Amino acid sequence: SFGSSFAHAWGARCRSGATARMHMVAPRLRLRPLSAPAVAACWRATLLVVLLAFQVCLAADEAEWPVCENRQFRDEDIEPGGLRLLGVKESPLGDFPSAPAAATHEHFFKQLREVWTDDCPRMFVQLGVQPAPGRFREWSSAALWLHYFNNSGMVVAVDAVSDYLEHFAEALRVGPQASLLSIAAEGEQVEGAAPGAQVDVRTVRALVAERGSGKKAKERPVSFDAPAGGKVLAADEAMRACSGEAAGPDAEDERHPCARILRGMRASEPLEYFAPLLTFDDIWKRKLKSRHADFLQVDLGAASMLSLLNKGFSNFFTARQASVFAFRVDELWTKADLKAVVEWLDKFEYFSMFKLVCSGSSQAGSFSYYGPGGDNIGPTTYLPVSGVDFDKAIDWDRLTLPQDVLAFDLRQPDIFRTVQLGDSSCDVDEGLDDETCAKDASGSCRGGTDGAAPGRPEQLRVVRSESRALTLEWRPQPGGATPETYTLRVDPGAMEDSIEHDGFEMASGVQMHTVGSLRPDTEYTIRLRAVGPGGESEEASVVHRTATEKAAAAASALYDMVEGLHCGMSSTEEVQPAGPPPQGQSFFRDIKDSNGCRARCDDNRQCVAFQVKSGDACWLYRRRPREAHLSGPRNDAGWECGVKK
Repeated sequence: SFGSSFAHAWGARCRSGATARMHMVAPRLRLRPLSAPAVAACWRATLLVVLLAFQVCLAADEAEWPVCENRQFRDEDIEPGGLRLLGVKESPLGDFPSAPAAATHEHFFKQLREVWTDDCPRMFVQLGVQPAPGRFREWSSAALWLHYFNNSGMVVAVDAVSDYLEHFAEALRVGPQASLLSIAAEGEQVEGAAPGAQVDVRTVRALVAERGSGKKAKERPVSFDAPAGGKVLAADEAMRACSGEAAGPDAEDERHPCARILRGMRASEPLEYFAPLLTFDDIWKRKLKSRHADFLQVDLGAASMLSLLNKGFSNFFTARQASVFAFRVDELWTKADLKAVVEWLDKFEYFSMFKLVCSGSSQAGSFSYYGPGGDNIGPTTYLPVSGVDFDKAIDWDRLTLPQDVLAFDLRQPDIFRTVQLGDSSCDVDEGLDDETCAKDASGSCRGGTDGAAPGRPEQLRVVRSESRALTLEWRPQPGGATPETYTLRVDPGAMEDSIEHDGFEMASGVQMHTVGSLRPDTEYTIRLRAVGPGGESEEASVVHRTATEKAAAAASALYDMVEGLHCGMSSTEEVQPAGPPPQGQSFFRDIKDSNGCRARCDDNRQCVAFQVKSGDACWLYRRRPREAHLSGPRNDAGWECGVKK
């Protein structure tokens, strides 16, 4: 009875949280003396029940979180992010950053919050929590993240310097988000958490290294790589940062991160820091329960980042368990280091970009920040480094350090909407100026774009031929003014259309459009012009013959077509990013028949079904319609639903 009551109480404690009270109610029994073997058997049974209850509690703690919407379909066989890794020859922002990185990632978090919902558990991991820019406020990335994503989940801070971790935790305990947090150091139980606590905050003291020291890791003196080579002890580096005028006049204030270090310097024992050696794979498996990290930031003062990633992060990245990976490029890096790390991330389908501070934006200073803000802090935008020719595109000697690099999971195309938000914030879509245009060797803007018409579209070609539809592909002329729209004319038939410039295809610059309502086995001439504030470009053209009906019938055989039926799908089941171009890839007002819609579905590897309303529009879906719906009555006049076989 005692064992079963204890197990029941322990299970209730697991279910209701660490602060739940434990109640044990034993029934009234008529007791009699037991023999020694019987007593031993009773205690063995009780111990077994307790161990089983403990395992149940551990299993509950390690239970899988629900998958957030942005990565529900990440592991399906789709074209990564809808982006084509063809390289980036130019950028309207220039060939490399000319200003140092922003003090924090907060503006990126603001953009990401516009893209991601905050209705599911999210994991933020920061490796390296050196004192943040604020003297009396916690402005580390982990703390700022909590202003934007705090519905549920976990924030984990890892550092080898105990004073930094203690300052981080204490600042959050008295910060504006304290009522939402349950904060505990490694190995501690969460005691006295606020009733409304939603996010677990954990600190882990460890020196992240290429090789760990096993489960019983022996603690070692903490040291960092030095810019001039060799190592510097963490205690020496902390004392240097907090001595004299370096820390400012408020260093003795208890809220200042240097206050703890200064107390240690005055102690009788020398200031030293010790920590166990762990790989991040060890931390991910043991401390994070192998969960997905929505944002992983690494700032470890390591001179050989590639080797550290290769040996210490390999399991994590092989499993592709980060949505966004952030790292800082500083004086410890070389151009070859950056190239090697970017190419290593490319292998795991992560697309890397410099995160830049805009120069001369009309929106500078218009954002409200929790952390340090002002005219010199943002907004931010992005410059791709994946796929570029490093030798030609990046002048390392002129690159201002430090710089932040963000690597996005290519199988989560929604993340790339932050790039569009960044372009809009930095007035990139409004044309180029002397500060942000791509420059030639003399320092002048290429193409002379001020008030000029866009250049003639390049590489116009037919990439898919149907009996009644042709899918076109082209690129805007590099170095010229950015087009706003394109005018398209198709002959015979004198069909004309206006097409928006698709800003989402930022990686390759590729523009695509499907021309529908054509006749089978007919030669068409297609003419295209780019249009901008300065006028129209010269004409690009291509001549192509549509397929015969027989060939089209073979293509149609790949789909089960149901006429007179709406697919019965919701907007959440559309391919991602949902919506019309340029932001979306699931809704096309200019495609009005099944041939054109099927061609769009064929070109999108997420697409498994489409529907079209004759003469109106086309929708693409990443989920199949329910069988019961497909076999139901067909009373939707003018609608047609196609499902891949």
